[in-house]
Amino acid sequence: MTDGRVVKRISKHQVWLVPLFIFLAAFAIRLGYLNQIKSLPTFNYPIMDEKYHVDLAQKINSDEGPDKQPFYRAPLYPYFLAALHKVTSGSLYWARFIQILLSSFLPLLVFLFGLKLFDHRIAYWSSAVAVFYPTFLYYDATLLITSLMVLLTALLTWQLYRCHSRGLIHFIIAGVLLGVAGLARPNILLLGPVLLVWVWLIIKPLIGWKKALVRYLLIGIASLAVILPVTVRNYAVSGDFVLIAWQGGFNFFLGNNRQSTGWSATAPGIDQTWEGGYRQAIAVAEQNTGRPLKRSEVSGFWYGQAWEEIKKSPASFLALQIKKARLFLNGYEIPNNQDIYLARQFAPILRPLMFNKMLYFPFGLLAPLALIGLALSLAHWRRYLPIYLVLFSYIVSLLLFFVCARYRQPLIPVLILFAVYAMIRLFEFLKRKEGKNVAVFMAVLALLVVESNHDMLGLDPKRTEAENHLLLGNAFLEQPDLGKAEREFREAVAADPTFAQAYNNLGLLAANRHELIRAAGYFQKALELDPMTIETYFNLATTYLDRGDTGSAIGILERARQIHPLNDFVHLKLGMTYYEAGRIDDARRSVEQSLRLNPQSDLARQIYRQILEAAADTTSS
Repeated sequence: MTDGRVVKRISKHQVWLVPLFIFLAAFAIRLGYLNQIKSLPTFNYPIMDEKYHVDLAQKINSDEGPDKQPFYRAPLYPYFLAALHKVTSGSLYWARFIQILLSSFLPLLVFLFGLKLFDHRIAYWSSAVAVFYPTFLYYDATLLITSLMVLLTALLTWQLYRCHSRGLIHFIIAGVLLGVAGLARPNILLLGPVLLVWVWLIIKPLIGWKKALVRYLLIGIASLAVILPVTVRNYAVSGDFVLIAWQGGFNFFLGNNRQSTGWSATAPGIDQTWEGGYRQAIAVAEQNTGRPLKRSEVSGFWYGQAWEEIKKSPASFLALQIKKARLFLNGYEIPNNQDIYLARQFAPILRPLMFNKMLYFPFGLLAPLALIGLALSLAHWRRYLPIYLVLFSYIVSLLLFFVCARYRQPLIPVLILFAVYAMIRLFEFLKRKEGKNVAVFMAVLALLVVESNHDMLGLDPKRTEAENHLLLGNAFLEQPDLGKAEREFREAVAADPTFAQAYNNLGLLAANRHELIRAAGYFQKALELDPMTIETYFNLATTYLDRGDTGSAIGILERARQIHPLNDFVHLKLGMTYYEAGRIDDARRSVEQSLRLNPQSDLARQIYRQILEAAADTTSS
C-alpha cells in the first residue's frame, strides 16, 4: 500500500516538521496529564509495585545496596529509577517527567512503522491514535516498567526490519535490544527461538543459510552479553545460578493452578500482600522439601507444583488458557496494582478518551479492528512476519502466566497500526461499493465487539469502589493525613459494608488515637468478614498487648498460626508474645519454627538470642 511518491514528498518537505509535531503533541498531552494527576494521593506516596520500585531504587543508591540475594524481579526498571533518582535528587515528579519525555518518542515510532509497512494515511492516523491513547498516558506517568517495556518492544520490532539491510551491526543491535527488554520483562525472551522462523523464511533467501545462521547467532550472543552481568551478579552474591530473576516459577503457579482466575496474581492460602506472598513462596517450598532451598530451587518447586496440577487436569489447563486469551482481547482494563479508571477522577484529559460503560473504550474497539486488520494483512505475510512473530511470542508468554492491562501494553502500538489499516480497508470497500466485503467486515466486527465488550471478570462495582477508597486512604496514611485517610476508609465501608480491609484500617487509626476498645472492635469485625488476612491478626494481637491483655493476644496469634502455619512472622510474633508472658519454652519453640521458615531473618535471630539468655538465667536461678 506504500505510495512511493507520497513518501518522497514527505521526506523532502516534512522530514523534520511532521516528526517534530508528533513528538511535541505527544509530549504536550502527557505533560498535561502529568500535571493533572499531581493531586492523586499516590503521586508522591506510591503503593504496591510503585512503592517496591521506589524502595528498591533507594536501596540501590544507598551504601548498603540491594539485598545479597538473586533478583526476585527483573532488575532493569529499579536500576533505571535509581539513576533517575540521582539525576532528579529523588523527585518523583521529575522522574515521571523524564519517563514521559522518553515515551513521547513512541508515537513517532508508530508513524515510522506506518510509512515503512503501510502508507502515509495509516502513518498519520496511527501516530495520532498513539498520541492520545489513554493507557499510554496513564502508564507513561507510573513508576512501573510498563512504559519502558512498550518503548523497548517497539524499538526491537523496528530493529528487526532494519536487519533486512543485511549489515551485521543491525543484528547485534537487535540482540542488545532483546537482552535489555529481557532485563525488563524476561518473558520477551521467548521471541529468541521464535525468530528462527524469520531467519529461515526472510533472511536465508537474501544471504544464504550459513550467513543467516551466523546473524541469528549474533542476536543470541548479543542478548546473552547484556544479560550475563545480571546472571554473574546473582551467582556472586548467593552462589545460585539465576539467569535474571527467580519469580517465574511462583508466577507460573499463580497463573495456572486449578483455582486461578487467569488475571489475579493470588492463590488460595497465599498471603495477598507483596511481602507476605514473597515469604510464603519460600516457606511453603522449603516446608514441602524439608530443607533450605536456593532461590532457583524455590522457583523450580513452584514450576513443579503447577505442572503437577496441569498433568492432573489438562482439560482445565486448556480451558484456562482459552479464558486468558479471551481476557487478553477483552476491552476492560484489568487492574493489577490499582484501578486505572480511578485516574479519571483526577485527570479530566482521560475522561473522553477512556470509559467502561456500554463499550470498554478504547481497547474494546481497538482489539476487534486489529484482529480484522491482521487477517486482511495475511496476503502480504512476508512483509509483516516480524510483527506476527513478536505478537505470537509475546501473547504466548503472557498466557503462560496471567493477563492484565499493563502486561498487554507492549503490543498496543502494532495493534493500533493494524486497527487503522482495517478502517482504511473498510473505507476502500465502501468507496469501491464492494457490498459483500463491507457486509462481511461489519458482521465480523460486530461479533468481535460483542466478544471484547462483555464482563468476564464479574467484579462487584461496590467492591471496586471500596477498594479505590482504600487505596486513596492508604496513600493518605503514608503522608500522613489521618483525617483524609479516615474519611476514605469510611467511604469504603459505606460503599461495601462487607469489605474487611476497610475495617482493619479504621482499627489502625483508632489504635493510633489510643482508642483501644474501638480498635479491637474494628479488627474483630474485619476478621469476621475475612479470617484469612494475616495482618489483621497481628493488629488485634498488638491492641490486646497495648491493653495489657497478653492472654487474648496469645489466643488470637495461636488462631493465626492454625490458619497460616507457614508464615514465619506469625511464629515470631507469637514467640515474642509468649516471651512477654514468661512462657520461655513456648517462646523458644515458636521462634525456632520462625527461623526454620525464614533462616535469613535478623530480627528472629536477635529475639532467639534474647530467649536463650532468658532461659539460661531461669535455669541458673
